[in-house]
Amino acid sequence: MREVAWAPLLRRRGVVPVAVAAIITAGGAGVAAAAQPRATAAAASAVINAPATKSLSSLTWSILPYPPSSMDPVKFNDYPEDIIIPNMCESLLRQEPGMKTVPNLAQSFTQKTPTTVVFTIRRGVHFWDGTLMNAADVVFSLKRNLQASAQSSYAPFFADVSSIAATGPYQVTIKLKAPNAVFVPELATLGGAVVEPAYVKKEGSKFGTPAGGLMCTGPYEFKSWNGTSSVVMTANPHYWNKALQPKVKKITFQWPLDPGQIANGYATGALQGGFLLNASDLPPLRNSTAGKLYVGPTSQTMEVMALIDVGTKGAITDPRIRRALFMSVDRKALIQVAEQGAGAAGFADASPGYWSYDRAAFQAAYNKLAKAAQNTAEAAKLVKQAGAAAKQPIVVAIPSSAQEIADVGQIVQQSAARVGLHVVIRVVPTQQYATLFTDPAARKGDSLIFTVNYDQVPDPLAIYDDIAQPTGISNLNGYHNAKVISLLNSAGAATNLNARAQLVIKAQSIIMQDLPWIPLDFRPATTFVRKGVCGVPLDFSSMTSLWAASVGGC
Repeated sequence: MREVAWAPLLRRRGVVPVAVAAIITAGGAGVAAAAQPRATAAAASAVINAPATKSLSSLTWSILPYPPSSMDPVKFNDYPEDIIIPNMCESLLRQEPGMKTVPNLAQSFTQKTPTTVVFTIRRGVHFWDGTLMNAADVVFSLKRNLQASAQSSYAPFFADVSSIAATGPYQVTIKLKAPNAVFVPELATLGGAVVEPAYVKKEGSKFGTPAGGLMCTGPYEFKSWNGTSSVVMTANPHYWNKALQPKVKKITFQWPLDPGQIANGYATGALQGGFLLNASDLPPLRNSTAGKLYVGPTSQTMEVMALIDVGTKGAITDPRIRRALFMSVDRKALIQVAEQGAGAAGFADASPGYWSYDRAAFQAAYNKLAKAAQNTAEAAKLVKQAGAAAKQPIVVAIPSSAQEIADVGQIVQQSAARVGLHVVIRVVPTQQYATLFTDPAARKGDSLIFTVNYDQVPDPLAIYDDIAQPTGISNLNGYHNAKVISLLNSAGAATNLNARAQLVIKAQSIIMQDLPWIPLDFRPATTFVRKGVCGVPLDFSSMTSLWAASVGGC
């Protein structure tokens, strides 16, 4: 799990077998036309900017906010890894624009029982060295998530797996300890990526490093990685999927050492595009003549900016104080100042992009949460009720990486002061920030830590499992509410999506009272694309999809 400038990926457990088909066939979150505030250049009301019709010899793509840590699919799962690696190391399933999950290296699957899934593996797929892929390769790859030596970020996601076996040359059977329908959609992430066993064994600890490289089946082949400033991949001329033949011969991913030069790179053509833009780059890019800035609508957003409760003593341990802080935050100022107008106030942990079923029910529940949360008078009242505890400092740890985050910290601090709370901002060097999520000693004395977190499966149950289940990977402070756990487990066993929605909504209402996370805002997908480049996804499918295979000229 990795966190530097923003946050570690979410990984979690729980959902239901029957609902898997609903997510995969319905495509998860829909695409609405409502644009975010001040997205003057272009609103991302479509899932791609335009179809690619021409080939390109090369493309240079900006990666923010920091370099990848490894090319090993399971090692680190954060923004750089999820944008780059899936184009080379593809998974059993894949996500398409519109957050639709479809078959990929697994041409189909059958849910034999609530706890048994059988995958039919696609024939005729070759690794880049010409070796044919089979079921044994898939089993080897998936089992890496269960091996401590692989240090898989997806290990918690595989916690419900009891066995993975080849039950035929092109058949893999996975048995689970309990019904867990989110498991199948999750195989579109890098946790379901397939690597060549012989190559992994040969390279050993060098696998996924600049020296060891990769051996996978995807539309692009690993060419080089200098470890500091660029990754290069080249088109696979023998890629199996005729509908996704790469149109760009070479793609170079760069992460400029000076983020302030990003907008200039787009203007000069040094960079042809990029996702996940810095808020500071949005103003100049809105009026750029070199290309278009796209800001996704609220209905598509899957990123939540939040403060995670990690405090073991002091004011933050009082739920009234957490509630008061949550209610005090001036989200309008946060969005206008820190986010440059590209964002939406967040009053729950599951943003609208996760509402892939019973959207009306989730919207109604969210509206109630939002109405109840916008009450500074009530926040001040809670502070008064808390008494002496409220006078203790609330230490909020933020990374040193961006002005945007510093602005968020200042707004939270000022908002809290207005209701009688004392927030202290602790700035942590970016290079050390990841340890706050993995080492309790590193966050000793902190009350809250800043994060921007996301998940690739459009299901609210997934994110709440991660936050509120005892084994949840983002349950950093041992949050435990027996009623919440019961509701989430029941939701994970519900075969009716409407029934599941009601159970998740009940759990959400309790979680938003207890506040193990304090959500601040929902961040829309932001993308800049220069003229002449098309086929670029504008929603969150850019994370862990084969998006580069669809990009080309126009």
